[in-house]
Amino acid sequence: MSNSNQITRPHAALIHLSVSVAISAALFCFFYFVWYPSQLLRAVGGLEIFIVLLCVDTILGPLMTFVVYKPGKRWLKLDLTIICTLQFLALIYGVSTLYAGRPVYIAALGHRFDVVQANEVESIDSQDALPELPIWGPVWVGTRRPSAPAERERAINAALAGADIGHFPRYHQPLADMRDEILRGASPISDLKKFNLDRSNDIDQWLIARGHTSQDSVFQGLRARHSDMAVMIDAKTGNIIGIAPFRPWE
Repeated sequence: MSNSNQITRPHAALIHLSVSVAISAALFCFFYFVWYPSQLLRAVGGLEIFIVLLCVDTILGPLMTFVVYKPGKRWLKLDLTIICTLQFLALIYGVSTLYAGRPVYIAALGHRFDVVQANEVESIDSQDALPELPIWGPVWVGTRRPSAPAERERAINAALAGADIGHFPRYHQPLADMRDEILRGASPISDLKKFNLDRSNDIDQWLIARGHTSQDSVFQGLRARHSDMAVMIDAKTGNIIGIAPFRPWE
């Protein structure tokens, strides 16, 4: 009777796979809805990191269990402990990498928006006392240009290196204070359709799903590390409609 109750190799691997899939699904939901919302997982290249994490956690772990598992094996518990430990360490590494690279600000510059990641702020603004960076998702902010000549020069040098004024929290201001400037720097949706000739209908459907049309909306480009996208804006109020996965420029 005891043999009939033993867990078989396929059953052990299936249990491991089920647990791994459940953990991966929970992590993906957290990443997608909290740390990397509104297309940002793709925009900053976090999706590729998560896919690697998914392969290690969901495929490699259960596969190793299938290889080493044998009912009654002398060192079975040790083998399974080593596998789970390695899998856990890989999971911690992947999560910490995604945490360090999480978007913390979406900064309006007037003519476009920049996605600012946590590790970019720490490396660019290291000579300043850093504020506590957002943990539960990115914050939309406006920016102001520095007034002192030395600060302007520093900002220009940083921009040439790929980090504009939005990467410096000291120059942030409420997004609402830039409403008129953002609307002046925005472009009509017809321009967005020119940059995405084969996706004109997708643009219309994206707006309709959010209660807007091409006539009452404008856009600005969103610059990100991996994929640039479009920030859709209400043409009357200047309120942000959302981030859309369309190419915002040539």
